[in-house]
Amino acid sequence: MERKLEQVSLIVERYLGEILGRIRVYREGHHFLIPWGSTAITVRVYPEEEEVFVELNAPVALRVKPTKDLMRFLLSENGHLKGLAFFTEFEEGYMDVFLGTRLRYRDLSYEFFKYLVLNLGSLANEYGTEIRAVFGGLSFKEYLERRKGEYPYLGEKLFKEKIKVGDKTLVLEVFARGDEYTLVCREDGKSELFIKARRHTENVYEVLRLLEEVKKALERADFNALRRALSPVEVDFFRLYELFVKGKNASRLKELEKEIHELPLMLMRGEISYEEYRERIKRIEREIGL
Repeated sequence: MERKLEQVSLIVERYLGEILGRIRVYREGHHFLIPWGSTAITVRVYPEEEEVFVELNAPVALRVKPTKDLMRFLLSENGHLKGLAFFTEFEEGYMDVFLGTRLRYRDLSYEFFKYLVLNLGSLANEYGTEIRAVFGGLSFKEYLERRKGEYPYLGEKLFKEKIKVGDKTLVLEVFARGDEYTLVCREDGKSELFIKARRHTENVYEVLRLLEEVKKALERADFNALRRALSPVEVDFFRLYELFVKGKNASRLKELEKEIHELPLMLMRGEISYEEYRERIKRIEREIGL
């Protein structure tokens, strides 16, 4: 059965690539995640008895107060939807609303899968805006931002510095827990990280030296120095590049987003050498004017 699951997962991955083009698809095992506006589509391949099923769903509104009016609305809309349906989950007195479906893989054609994916993303965003406006709750994106704010990192904050990069202010912070130190970088007032690097050491001055290296590299837009200080998986280079590129280079950067995100993963999987990784990322930087 595991071999069959992997075969179906590879087919689903190929379908998603053809349907979505440059939109990034994250895969872990037999699960796929596709960011889509204020929501995210999850695709799961799983066995049930002797069959292989494909499940698709997307959060519509999270942490909503359950009411009879909301339930009536969902049931009414389910009568009009084609191929998809609302379902709910309850936790701590709140209700999470999802839109989705599941079907046997043997009943799944490429065209029907394309219809489901594109409609699911669009409808989840549209219904989400409507439901949250009337009944309250959070979008998936808002929920993630709130959770990040509530539980940023483990440990005590030791250092915090702010630097200017163009018209943006970046925050560099160091958190400590025992002999583990975490260096993070984000835009001031936001929780999305550009850098997250962990170090195990008994010498805090090693971490301070790293902080200074990263700070100087960012101030000078010296990406070579940043690569020397940090591993490829510790830096979201795409988000950093967005701070520095302008005009037509910004359009070219968007075209290269998928490649920029995939390169560190290819390096981790041993599909490319570090030399090839470095050459390809330098070529990208030249193409976007950095």
